[in-house]
Amino acid sequence: MPTASAYHPHSRNAERVGEDAAHLVIRTGGADLIATLLTAAAAKHGIQVLGPKLQPPAATCLRHNASCICDLAIDDRSLGSELRYSVARTKSIGRSPTWHSPDIDKTNTPPGSTVVITGSGEAFRDLEPALDFLQRVRPRYIIHHMTRPLALGPLWDLIRNGPMTRDGVPDPEYLAVIIDADDLRAEGIAISKALSWEATAEDFVRNLGSNGRLDTLVTCPNLIVRFGAEGVIYHRGRDACDPKLFYHPRAMEGERRSDIDTHMIGLSAAFTAGLALGFADSKPPNCDLAIRYGIAAASELSKRGFVHSDLDDAPDFPVAQIMANLIVDKKHAAVSIPSARISSGDKWSIFDSVTGDPAELARQIVTIGPEKALAACPIQRFSKLLTVERPEQESLRAVLSAVHERLNSSARRPTSIGILGAAGSGKKFTASNLATHISSDGPANRLNYNARLLKPDDLIAACHAIRDHSASGEVTIVTFENFEAVLESDHSLLNDFLVIMRDGQFTDRGSVHSLGSPLMFFLVNHEGGSDTDEPFPPPTPTSPRTTDFRQRPNLDLSLLMDYLHGLVRVAGPNQASAKDKTFPVRRAMMLRHILGQKHPQLIVNGRMNVEEGVLHALLLVPRYKHGLHSLEKIISTSRLSGRTKFDVSALPPEEQIQLHVDGKIFMSHLRAPKLVPSLREKLAEGMFEIYKKRRIVMCKTDEERKALDTDRSMRDWDELAPELKESTRAQADDIPRKLRAVGCFMLNEERSEPLVKVPGFSVEELDMLSEIEHERFNAERLQRQWRMGPRNSKQRTTPFLVPWRDLTQEWKDVDRVMVECVPAILEKAGWHIYRMREDIEINGRM
Repeated sequence: MPTASAYHPHSRNAERVGEDAAHLVIRTGGADLIATLLTAAAAKHGIQVLGPKLQPPAATCLRHNASCICDLAIDDRSLGSELRYSVARTKSIGRSPTWHSPDIDKTNTPPGSTVVITGSGEAFRDLEPALDFLQRVRPRYIIHHMTRPLALGPLWDLIRNGPMTRDGVPDPEYLAVIIDADDLRAEGIAISKALSWEATAEDFVRNLGSNGRLDTLVTCPNLIVRFGAEGVIYHRGRDACDPKLFYHPRAMEGERRSDIDTHMIGLSAAFTAGLALGFADSKPPNCDLAIRYGIAAASELSKRGFVHSDLDDAPDFPVAQIMANLIVDKKHAAVSIPSARISSGDKWSIFDSVTGDPAELARQIVTIGPEKALAACPIQRFSKLLTVERPEQESLRAVLSAVHERLNSSARRPTSIGILGAAGSGKKFTASNLATHISSDGPANRLNYNARLLKPDDLIAACHAIRDHSASGEVTIVTFENFEAVLESDHSLLNDFLVIMRDGQFTDRGSVHSLGSPLMFFLVNHEGGSDTDEPFPPPTPTSPRTTDFRQRPNLDLSLLMDYLHGLVRVAGPNQASAKDKTFPVRRAMMLRHILGQKHPQLIVNGRMNVEEGVLHALLLVPRYKHGLHSLEKIISTSRLSGRTKFDVSALPPEEQIQLHVDGKIFMSHLRAPKLVPSLREKLAEGMFEIYKKRRIVMCKTDEERKALDTDRSMRDWDELAPELKESTRAQADDIPRKLRAVGCFMLNEERSEPLVKVPGFSVEELDMLSEIEHERFNAERLQRQWRMGPRNSKQRTTPFLVPWRDLTQEWKDVDRVMVECVPAILEKAGWHIYRMREDIEINGRM
């Protein structure tokens, strides 16, 4: 690495070495790094730390202790600030590990001690030092960071049942074992990597027990598996409970965020040190807390890299910076893995587990943006393309893996990717952003052709252009739009394209030319998969099924399948099937992107200012006739210039809207949305009964009670006037809007974290919701042509058409009761109120 003097000319090394000299530094890792990190936190946490006894740095230190050599480079982010280093390369040194235990001869080990052991138990052939140490210390807690080979050796046999209690009985609850996912994979456990967090969790559940030799590991009471600095699975092998997945919603395993992370070693040691702080902090151990401390320490080390130490003018671990302000991690979400469902063959989606009603979520995405609305959801980003649905994420990641493998290989042939979807589904946007993502590390040439317009001579000219760009050595990305036109069986260019995809060659005037190794996207307008019964169409990009393309008999799409290296299905803004419940979320992502790009003035104080009726219509109208193009046309013809709010008056006339959607349905959605009829009726009847009881309680005299017998609004529900029934139904319809006002939503199923059930509203929330209810009452009555006067439903007069501040306390309490009863009425109908846990923090912009 360049020496520090190149950046700090006044350092001690500046006079001794030149700028091109190398600088050798010896640092301890593993157990000693863990001890050093814990020592830095000792004062704050009130602990005493005894580290391993090591040889002093001397001429033989490398020979006896070194485990790897790292080449460091100056981190680009350090220029102009603190000097930082990232790991450019590492090379392991083969050696047998040695037992290094703390020197406990001169100290009295306090009760409740925690012993942290790192390395492979199989490598420690001589058990006597370890046995002697554990017998003398008699630890209350044992934390073992286990490396390969896993679950082998006398040391593991000694500790796998947990530390000994005072009665000489092992207690497994006080043992935690940390392993890295790559070590599991190396032992033959098939766990996918960086495809999706769901795929990782499913593989873990299905395959953890596939290696019988690891049975003692599978039954470990506290097994903690690290997936880089981005994820952790906590498995309780002796309890009948689901594993728990801690995951970063914006990054996959091993995915370095270039603006935040650096290439770094020692992450396992940092995680183990952080975990030790939380694990031994309570009885029994709190593994959830411990894991979050571990994630925080590893993330901080990944963020900082090596820093420049003034003590010896050389790179060192940022120990003080990591531990000085270490707090419980809030950037990672957590969810229980439904092992029973997975074992039965069901597909699982984190999105479904951590979100509520898709329509309500869609409103939040448009209003506050996907970053906040989807804080706990795994979102994957490919340039400007954001994906939240698991099938699409896995397809895109598998395609990118295939593309990178081929581009890095020596094969001089094209890489062909098919992108399928209905017209207006966003195929071009997907291809463009995939191309940007792929070419982010270097320059690239892009060529675009409309296959519908190509003639034989045009194709030859295009092939020469592709060849010339490929010969430059830069990545060449070619997009063919409307490729379904070529796939008609009688098209003259079909065979030419198949030869290009298969052999990477084309013929011009009898001469055969090589095309090079471009990346080619073929965009096909195709409705395939819209009527499938599968909620998750198979994401396998390397072997698309021929049966997927038999819906259009005039197209011979099956020929294409043999030559594609990857396939992506783009769902678009329309509902793909009856099981497609997330189409409002896709629309919301598109709508937020379009409005933010074309009309940024609508974003006021971080919120997109769209009237609720307009938002409801844009998100829930059944179908856009031309897909994304129709949505863009409605926005582009709306009168939004200079406006800071998108309201009904900004929309184009109904005749113009009719060109893109069903105009009548769209206009009906502009009015207050209604609940499902059966639920609407049940809630309205329940609220009416609460109202009647409140009116009876309000009576102070017998005359007032007797007057209720002739009050038309106090009859039984079946005898109530239709207008009054509809008024109560409208009150029920308004429940979702009120819930949104306090950050809640309703679901007809039991859910767990990060969704939190809301059994009732706070005093402040009731005050706000009561006023909202009175405003709704006033608006409804005025729209139905009611006027001020004595209470008379037949004459449509009421004394309550006044502002909230002028309403008597007695009738304010009526409004209060009508919103206070909502949780109980919903629960009686089989629905519950939830809100998202608010302690998940996401760094960076989406």
